[in-house]
Amino acid sequence: MSVLEEEKKPYFKGEKSTKKGYMYSRGKSIMIKVYTEVLGFNNLMYRYMSLPNSLSLADLAYYTLASYLSEEYADFVIEVNGIPFVCPNCEDEQFNKLPCASSIQPDFKEGDTFKMVYNLEEPFEIEIQVEKVDDIEEDANVVNGRGFAIWDGFKEFQDYYYQSMELFKEYVEANEMSLSDFPVDEDLDIVELNKVLEYNFEELKDVYEGE
Repeated sequence: MSVLEEEKKPYFKGEKSTKKGYMYSRGKSIMIKVYTEVLGFNNLMYRYMSLPNSLSLADLAYYTLASYLSEEYADFVIEVNGIPFVCPNCEDEQFNKLPCASSIQPDFKEGDTFKMVYNLEEPFEIEIQVEKVDDIEEDANVVNGRGFAIWDGFKEFQDYYYQSMELFKEYVEANEMSLSDFPVDEDLDIVELNKVLEYNFEELKDVYEGE
C-alpha cells in the first residue's frame, strides 16, 4: 500500500489510545532478527540484523539506515499494517501531519513486516521483516548482507548500477561524471560495518530527533 493512502485499520499490537498520543507496552530484554531489503535492486541490497526488541518504530528505521551507511538524513515514512508514520521533524508538508514514528513502540512478533520509504523526493523503498524473536541478549549487529551502501542523492544512478554495469557506465558518461565518483569498487565488510553501526544509529537519532 502506498504511503499516500490512508486506511482505517486497527493500530499495531499493544497500543492503548490516549488523549496525548499513543502508549505501548515496553519491549522485553530480548533481540529480534530482522531482514531488510532495498526493493528494486534484484535482491542485491539487503541486511540481516540482530536488534534489541525495545525499539521505537523510528529506531527501527534508524538502524536500517545505519546498516546501509546512509548520511543524507532525508525524510522517511514507515508503514505498520498499512498505516503510515513519519520521521521526527519531517519537513515535507505532504507528510509532516502524519503521526510520528518515534512515539510508537511495536510489540515485535515473528512475521511482522514494515514498509519504509526513505528520501521522499528520490525514494528508496525498503521492506523490513522480523524473522525471529530471541531471548538471548547481544549488541545490535549486522549478521549478513549484500550491497555496500545507499547512494544518497544518486538514486537514479544506483538504479542503473543494479540493472546493468553497461547501462550504468553509459548513464555516468551521459551525465559527464566518472566511475570514480561512485563506490563501485567497495565491498561490504561486516566487521567494519559493525564497528560503526551503533555510532551511525546514534548520529541518525540525534539528527532526526534533536531540537
